[in-house]
Amino acid sequence: MRVNILALFILLATTLLISCSKGGESSPNYTYTYKLAGPAATVVQVQYTPTMTDPNMTEVPDDLEYEEQVTPPWEKTVTLHKNIAGAGFSASVSNGVPGAKYTISILSKDGNVLKTGDFTLDEYGDGALLLNYYRN
Repeated sequence: MRVNILALFILLATTLLISCSKGGESSPNYTYTYKLAGPAATVVQVQYTPTMTDPNMTEVPDDLEYEEQVTPPWEKTVTLHKNIAGAGFSASVSNGVPGAKYTISILSKDGNVLKTGDFTLDEYGDGALLLNYYRN
């Protein structure tokens, strides 16, 4: 299951680097907050689009952290260059408590929910969810 989530995240990171700027237009960077809620007893693997503010960046560099093992509640705020069309956030649990429920969200700079979703761990204590948010 982790291989599938990692493959999805790599695909997401690649597609997010599509430029959506208009020549010569000056617009601000975008700030997002990733949020995880759920039982604190379990370690959750999270992956997210990291802070990327270099307008010449074409892929996620190896030295940027975008994967962590955390315990809920957890949140992380990142800043993305205007050329990055959106943000991705995933969470996965292995060997957790069957039936435990988790919520992940992508929030705007003002704290408005842009994308949210819930997942419940299966009978083996496994579960995952991937969210993608694309700006218009």
